[in-house]
Amino acid sequence: MDLNQFIKKSHLRAVEKFNADLEAFVKETGDNTLYEDVNTPFTLSNVRVENGKLCYTFDGAEESENQVYLDSEDNQYYESEGLDSIPEYIKFWRACLRRARRYWTMSPEQLDRLSDGEEEEEDSELTD
Repeated sequence: MDLNQFIKKSHLRAVEKFNADLEAFVKETGDNTLYEDVNTPFTLSNVRVENGKLCYTFDGAEESENQVYLDSEDNQYYESEGLDSIPEYIKFWRACLRRARRYWTMSPEQLDRLSDGEEEEEDSELTD
């Protein structure tokens, strides 16, 4: 039985839309590096749903997260609704793509100031 049938169609469309937006970003910039923050770049080349899991190529390695679970009591599949659900992951990747777009529009000086500000915040957290 194909587990993908248990993934909501709207979630599959969200994955497809994200991939289309990522592809457009790569064409525009020539780069598929997304940024969690200005100091920690990472690359993401593909997101897909496969056999009930959200799978992605992340920094050159395949990663996957369970999205569909089998309830052993009634032998039925259900889709995760927790923080590890497909919408939550796509929301995270979209936020990273928004940041990457914003960073691409900044001058090197602006990026330096942003990076310096983040380092100062980290230093103050360590001394508090």
